[in-house]
Parts: sequence; structure tokens; C-alpha cells
Amino acid sequence: MTSNITGTLQTLAALAIAISLTAAPVSADDKQIKDFFAAQGCAIGPSTIAAAVANDIELSAIETYAATVRNDPKTVKTGDWLVLSPEACEIRPPVVTSEIRVSDPEVIQNLSAADAYAKDGDIGCFLDGPGLIKTLETSRGWNNDKAHLEYLRFLSASIVSGELSFYSPDLLYVPPGFIVTSGRCAETPQLPDIKRSHDLLIRHFDVLIRADAAGEAICRVGGTPSWKFHEVAEQVIGSKAPNAFLGFEIGIIARGAGWYDGTTPTNKGRPRPPLCHYE
Repeated sequence: MTSNITGTLQTLAALAIAISLTAAPVSADDKQIKDFFAAQGCAIGPSTIAAAVANDIELSAIETYAATVRNDPKTVKTGDWLVLSPEACEIRPPVVTSEIRVSDPEVIQNLSAADAYAKDGDIGCFLDGPGLIKTLETSRGWNNDKAHLEYLRFLSASIVSGELSFYSPDLLYVPPGFIVTSGRCAETPQLPDIKRSHDLLIRHFDVLIRADAAGEAICRVGGTPSWKFHEVAEQVIGSKAPNAFLGFEIGIIARGAGWYDGTTPTNKGRPRPPLCHYE
């Protein structure tokens, strides 16, 4: 494990040199480095190290921090990655910035009428995701890659804020789409359960991810949520989760935050720790 991380750091040294030709890295104190990797899901590995270097954090400072973390017996070592212990770093819902807001006219244009799915028992405004992407390409002149990236960031940020939810109490019943929970769309009978689910998501975000990653959430298979996430969630929460798609929401949050490597409009990308472990 030590050789893997060291090799990654050596490989990225060339990147650090190239970046230094255009922007001199600043000396990072412990808090700056801790805050940066906390925002990356408390995970140190190839893509998060590269991101740190790109954000002008010196490679030598990263190496020193990684060595300290590696010596913590509670640090999870998996593949080329280190995942900090809960005592050293809490995995918090990421702060994601998107150029799209729930109140934007393109979003409103792609919301269903509140009673559009009433015959199926779904009352509320549901988002037409593909429609929104196409509208953004036209209204803002974005290419598909840009529209898709901002859409993912929008979903991630809005789930964390509680303005959107992919909600159903039954895993066998897939909702029509993401439901809007604010403004004129807030008058849905499911709102109390949606809000309770959101509160649980935020409160248990760290433990839900760590518990799933320690079990069946394998990086090459798909990461969190694993096929046993529902059992994990029930153990963590202490009862059945009100939203059967709680794990799906965590996955969307993570993708929008960049915790998947290689995400494109046609490929959801590869999950990386802390969302999973390597066998």
C-alpha cells in the first residue's frame, strides 16, 4: 500500500512541476489540506491528489499529510487509496456549485403539472431530466457535455439542499422523476416523509457510506449503493428508511461532486473511495 501511494505521488510530481510554471503553489497548512481532502470524501488517492495539486497545494505537503494518515491504524487502506478514519475526518454531504437553480426558467419549463401523475398516486412537480438538458443546450448554447455536467451538479446540490428528491417508499415502484419540494411544488402529501428522509440522509451520510463501503460496495462492481445497501441503511438508521431510493440519492450526490472518475454523458464513470473498496 505504501509503495502504491508513493508511486502515485511520484507520478504526479511531473504534474506539479508543469503547474508551477504557470502558477506557483502556495504552502498549505494542515487545516487547508485537511479541509481539501474532507471535501473529497476524506479520501486520498490518484484523482484527489491530482485535484489538490491543480488547486496549488504542494505535492510535498500532500506527501507529508498522507504519511501521517497512513500511520493511523484506523485509516482504511484500499488499492491506491487512503480513507481517513471517522475520528480524523467526517464524510459530509459535499458542497457542489451548479450554474442551474430550481427557480431557473429552464427548470420550470421542464416540470410536470402537479396532477400529471395523480392516477398513479404521485402528486407533485416532477423534473424531466432529458428535457432539461436539451433546453439548456438551446437556451444557453451549451454542448451536451457541459449541459450534462451542470445537470449532475444541479441534482447533487439540490438533493443536499432538500429542494429535490428521488422518492418512493417502495423499491419496486420507481417515481416519475425527481420531485421538487419547494415553492409552488411543495404541496405534495409525501412532503413530510421526503423531509424526514432528507434529514436522515444528511445526519447519517458518513456512516451510511462507510458501512456500505466496508461491506459489499466494491469499486469494480459499482460502489455505493451496493446490493445490500437497504440492510445497511436499516441498521444505521434503526428502522426501514422512508425512501427506498436513499442509496440512489447518495450515488447522484457523489457523481455530481466528482467522486466518480471518468463520468461522461454516456458513462456514469467509476466510483472511487470512500464509496467503495478494492478487493
